[in-house]
Amino acid sequence: MGALKRRKKPCLLLCSAAFVVSSAMAAPPPKPGSGSAVQAKQGEKASNKPKRDPLKDAEAALRGATNPAEARSLEAHAEALRQRHLSPDVLLLLKHANESLAKHDFQEAEADVSSALVLQPDQPFLRRGRAQIRYAAGDYEGAISDLGVALQSDPDDATSWSLLSQIEQERHNPRAALDAFQHVLTVNPMAKGGLKRLRVLETELNGRPT
Repeated sequence: MGALKRRKKPCLLLCSAAFVVSSAMAAPPPKPGSGSAVQAKQGEKASNKPKRDPLKDAEAALRGATNPAEARSLEAHAEALRQRHLSPDVLLLLKHANESLAKHDFQEAEADVSSALVLQPDQPFLRRGRAQIRYAAGDYEGAISDLGVALQSDPDDATSWSLLSQIEQERHNPRAALDAFQHVLTVNPMAKGGLKRLRVLETELNGRPT
């Protein structure tokens, strides 16, 4: 029980402002007869081009952020994009999971997120959320398993890498903790407190920062 008290409470799944997804306004349909044959052909060509993944664009921008404020803004944008495809039923389950987390009922919260994963198993955000709950409950192996699946689909998720680093540190595996955190700094060079934590992990592994 003492270890649980010292363990940080996981961020509630829907607590951040990043959850509010701003959707672009759809362009109004063209008026009949207003378009030309040339415009129609151009539109047809454009539709044949592969669509860019906005999350990949946000992650690339985060790697190149030039100041902390820009990095925080891009982090929030990427988080919103990670949640943009969640269905109403899944959002309802996550809301209930939040309520359970507020009561420290990790078992009920995990059950809700597991149900959400049955509905949308392709969403790495949900895997990461369940990993956070399992970590808080002391189930390190279960958390690592979920993070492994999440990172296969979303390898540039700094939050997943950071959580993995934290878990490995608490498992007294300094090499794995440092390796995971180096991934954090690769995908988000301006991660808050990043350099300080890097020095801590290097000291734990080598006795001094490298």
